[in-house]
Amino acid sequence: MPKFIGPYAVVKSHPAQSRYEIALPSELKKRRIHPTFHVSRLRPHYRNNDALFPRREVRTFYDFGDDEEGEWRVDEILAHQWKGRSLTFLVKWNLGDTTWELAAVCDELEALDQYLALLGVDKVELLPRRNRQ
Repeated sequence: MPKFIGPYAVVKSHPAQSRYEIALPSELKKRRIHPTFHVSRLRPHYRNNDALFPRREVRTFYDFGDDEEGEWRVDEILAHQWKGRSLTFLVKWNLGDTTWELAAVCDELEALDQYLALLGVDKVELLPRRNRQ
């Protein structure tokens, strides 16, 4: 992955906190990247002078490696919790991150089938409703 990508337009500035909001493309918004950055994370963009340096400007956008289905890969489901009638699962992603995801997001995952089998139940509704420790 490149050290810097862009250029992106500055939408809003907050000079007192040294932070700027930039216009992110939809590819980055889908990846839950927040549009506000500290000034130390940004660099100014200087246009190439085509008269002095012809064809030096790179106009290709970095490919973030979206797979065809646009889904991240799940390694396994580690735990579950009930909050009232709402069920969430602790999902371990292929890059090592773990997040709590709603049951509706996980209902077609092979990892969910493996988790249910591990706990000896056939349906998510039958998962134990005890509090996590």
